[in-house]
Amino acid sequence: MNPVALYFASGDSLYPGAVLLLLTVVVSRYLRQCRWLRLRNLAAWLGLALMVMACPPFSWTVDAISLAAFVLWLILANQWLGWPGIEWRSWSTAVLLVVVLTLMASELPRRRMPAIVGIPSDHLVVIGDSISSGIDSHVPAWPVVMQQSTGVPVKNLSRPGAQVAEGQDMAGEVIPDDRLVLIEIGGNDLLGGVPSVAFEKNLDATLSKLAMPGRTMVMFELPLLPHKIAYGQIQRRLAEKYGVWLIPKRCFVEVIGGANATSDGLHLSESGAHRMAMLVAKALSPVLKSNMAGTSR
Repeated sequence: MNPVALYFASGDSLYPGAVLLLLTVVVSRYLRQCRWLRLRNLAAWLGLALMVMACPPFSWTVDAISLAAFVLWLILANQWLGWPGIEWRSWSTAVLLVVVLTLMASELPRRRMPAIVGIPSDHLVVIGDSISSGIDSHVPAWPVVMQQSTGVPVKNLSRPGAQVAEGQDMAGEVIPDDRLVLIEIGGNDLLGGVPSVAFEKNLDATLSKLAMPGRTMVMFELPLLPHKIAYGQIQRRLAEKYGVWLIPKRCFVEVIGGANATSDGLHLSESGAHRMAMLVAKALSPVLKSNMAGTSR
């Protein structure tokens, strides 16, 4: 996959964009010449674009407030003569700075691998699509690689081409003794244009079927596109509702972005399967009873 697309899909552009916007806002008060003001405006829009392309799934209310703060600052910052006065410009600058810093701070914990806690389990159940089931019989799927390299039994229920609607059927195969479930599904919904309303309904049904006392559920966040941010909002909202741990989308992007990690830009090669297996093993190590020595390789 194109490195630029992977960069934005990982959400990594949020912080460079925010820093650029902050610097632009801070130095703006010292600029007077028209050419520098035009460059200031360009830098501000570029910073905002980088933040938007990172697709952080903030609520629509937060997005609206952020955009309003940016537009207000931009309008007032370009009014150097007459109304408004310096006080109004100072207030708009302060508001935008607070908004951007708040966005950066609120998203930072979501970028880190969570320290998963729960009742330890001696095996793992995977609900997923072709990323987890594999598409080539000659290339072992990452759950197989994980089981072989760590000694952790893995019950892989994944299906090639599966959408979230099929997650309910997979969830029906999970038994009460399955205390640790990893959910890697939703990419086909996103790429296939499934409406976000249907995505939410099906994911809610799947998670409600899986949720039970003593069970730990972990889910991969989906890499997003700007017009699919609703998917991320839904994942986070339902994860909070059902107590699901979320693996940041940047982690998945780092796997498929590795050298020779995929066979077609998305599906995992043998190298990618090993990378994915080690990622999952490391993330779930606090709630797996088996010896995880294989993750250190």
